[in-house]
Amino acid sequence: MNTSASLVQRSWICASCRGTARRLYSASSSPTNPPPPPPSGAAKLTTRRLIHLQGQDAPKFLQGLITNNVKPESRAGIYAAFLTAQGKVLNDVFVYPTTGSSWANMDDYGYLVEVDGEQASPLLAHMKRHKLRAKLAIRMLDEGELSVWSAWKGEEKWTPHSLTFGSNGEGNGIEQGLLGLVDTRATNMGQRLLLPSTSDHSSPLKAHKTLESLEEAPLSAYTIRRYLRGVPEGQKEIPRDNSFPMNSDIDIMDGIDFKKGCYLGQELTIRTHHTGVVRRRILPVSLYHPSEGPPERLEYKSDSSFGQLEQDTDIKILGKRGRPGKWIAGVGNVGLAMCRIEMMTDLSVSSEPTTFSPDDRFMLQSSEDGGGGQEWGVKAFLPDWLRGRIRAPKVQKRVE
Repeated sequence: MNTSASLVQRSWICASCRGTARRLYSASSSPTNPPPPPPSGAAKLTTRRLIHLQGQDAPKFLQGLITNNVKPESRAGIYAAFLTAQGKVLNDVFVYPTTGSSWANMDDYGYLVEVDGEQASPLLAHMKRHKLRAKLAIRMLDEGELSVWSAWKGEEKWTPHSLTFGSNGEGNGIEQGLLGLVDTRATNMGQRLLLPSTSDHSSPLKAHKTLESLEEAPLSAYTIRRYLRGVPEGQKEIPRDNSFPMNSDIDIMDGIDFKKGCYLGQELTIRTHHTGVVRRRILPVSLYHPSEGPPERLEYKSDSSFGQLEQDTDIKILGKRGRPGKWIAGVGNVGLAMCRIEMMTDLSVSSEPTTFSPDDRFMLQSSEDGGGGQEWGVKAFLPDWLRGRIRAPKVQKRVE
């Protein structure tokens, strides 16, 4: 088939089919895996884009579209999600208030919405479709106008109230003059910062006293840190219009306010929270060679090699029936998987008897092209932060 014919044929593939296409994720994409993340560092998140909202109706507009609570008077950033009317995740986002900064007029409200770069245009179209007569302007920031960074300092657990204060006296955990927020999705995820590009092509970290001592790390360092904490991000790991926010841990990563008013997709979300049982969640997993046995702790090993693993590959349980989970993505020996909690962990989320046994062994198979179809062991872990936030099953009281 010639090139032009191939391009024509591809142009007729609908967006939803392309979004659900299965992808290959290499647990060892090169002969040498990325090095372990440094104890302290900062990584530029080149996979993210920013959308700017400005105008007097901006808080009300966002309040009706995202899962978290938008407080017009607050300058603290939040983690949230855009949902479909049926309650499925469109995009996971961070929202940065810009009121009082160079990004907003003093008389107007302003916000920067950070989203997966590949899904920025569909999200922009989604916003404009719901704008109607709201008094605000929406635009996509040009690449390089602002960059998204993740910064972390050893085991220092930044919280929204542990660092400096803004000009209004509100603790936002960010150095005065910087746009950013504390990433509260999991323990020690650090800060997210929006930094302008420097004119001399030097690192923008050097322009700030609280950041200049940090080592600039590659994107892979940030990705590995996320996987070790079980934090999914972007629509490759949270496929668009494919799963509910609870399955992707958005509720336990402080991304949903269950006390706020109406928003798109709220009905099913609030009903699941109060009456439903979330049996499947994204968890961090570790791959291992079957001959070595499952690991006791979750840690990244840069010398590991497992070939290419196809997204949505079924995880199997030896000697038993059932579908305990599906592989999502990984680096080296660590990654994320959608797991049935009561099959792959010792945690009980319902009043029904759990089927988990410490002797259970779970396996998945690498792709024929990149891994020769070899089987590998996989073990799910429940980090302390995640275990502590998953609700215990409700016990129904009988009326005598």
